[in-house]
Amino acid sequence: MSAAKGGLDGLVHCIHASRTVAALVLTGGGTGAIPLLLRRPGGSRTVLDVAVPYGPAAVAAYLGEAPAQACSVETAEALARRAFQRACQFRGDGSLPVVGLGATAALATDRVRRGEDRLHAAAFDGSRTIALEWWFQPLHSSRQAQESAAERAIVALLADAVGVAPWRELAGSHLASARRSGEVEDDELAVVHDGTQSWFTAYPDGRRRPGGQIPTALVPGSFNPWHEAHLALWEAARRRFGDPVAYELSITNVDKPPLPSAEVLRRAAQFDSRASLILTAAPTFVEKARLLPGAAFVVGADTARRIVDPVYYGGVEAMHGALRELRSLGSRFVVAGRLEHGRFLQLRDLTMPSEFAGLFEAIPAGELRVDVSSTELRAGGPASG
Repeated sequence: MSAAKGGLDGLVHCIHASRTVAALVLTGGGTGAIPLLLRRPGGSRTVLDVAVPYGPAAVAAYLGEAPAQACSVETAEALARRAFQRACQFRGDGSLPVVGLGATAALATDRVRRGEDRLHAAAFDGSRTIALEWWFQPLHSSRQAQESAAERAIVALLADAVGVAPWRELAGSHLASARRSGEVEDDELAVVHDGTQSWFTAYPDGRRRPGGQIPTALVPGSFNPWHEAHLALWEAARRRFGDPVAYELSITNVDKPPLPSAEVLRRAAQFDSRASLILTAAPTFVEKARLLPGAAFVVGADTARRIVDPVYYGGVEAMHGALRELRSLGSRFVVAGRLEHGRFLQLRDLTMPSEFAGLFEAIPAGELRVDVSSTELRAGGPASG
């Protein structure tokens, strides 16, 4: 997602278009970020909880202990981690990705105060911390100007944390210097493995953020390796549905052990500078659709055949129940023909329950056919040459 053309309003719109929800805690300044988020339509989709513990005792109560320094990057990070815990507690729907944002400021005042005018803010998603530090010009910046800059910085940090392309139009003449930093947890995908985060988006520029905008269409796969047929499916999806289209990789499988984080990241690296990849722990299409309602799935005919095979559900009634749920979630399947054992398999070759025929749409063979698979490439078969 990008807000480059919409300014601050566009930035907030993109935040609210994200599937990610947030808890915020602000102290010392920058509280104008709250109305910036809430006075625009969609605020309730994003904001779960807001706290403004202004006095030292209130900050200590929020954190569970008094910070070593009221206004520091360490305190901002501690606030963000506590806000993240509250977001997990209050989200209700476990399919919603979450972030916590904490900010502490020491801005222009009418009393004597040691230290520079500054803002420290951090966002935490269980996987990584993003920190922002600003120092203001002491003699050329009013409290009003600093408050305005701080609230915009907080909104921009939240946007970055939920996957909106970083917004650069923040600094003004009142800003003396700034620093942005980040820290990744030892196992950054542990929160997906343990269910704390339902899905992450790995963006082409290398960023990985929880949730994000639900794509118009998804190309699911194991991507071991990614190959030209995957690209063809992705391009077909873009022609039909427009952006954003993403690939999807589940770190769990119905009948295999979960993929280790290192292996997931290795596969995800194939998409750097190419396209977005959504990482889930959703091995079935029903589970994927619950996380990403309304998205279409672009698949090969061999996958479509499994989707309408009762064997994979434990019976016809269970299959019908799953397909009805997929329909209620706004899902549909766009199916490409697939060369299989010397025969070209198409959607029209499948035995399709009439009740669910409307869930499936064929890609004409003249537009696209899938004649290669990751399995064949790993085996070094004819398609790998």
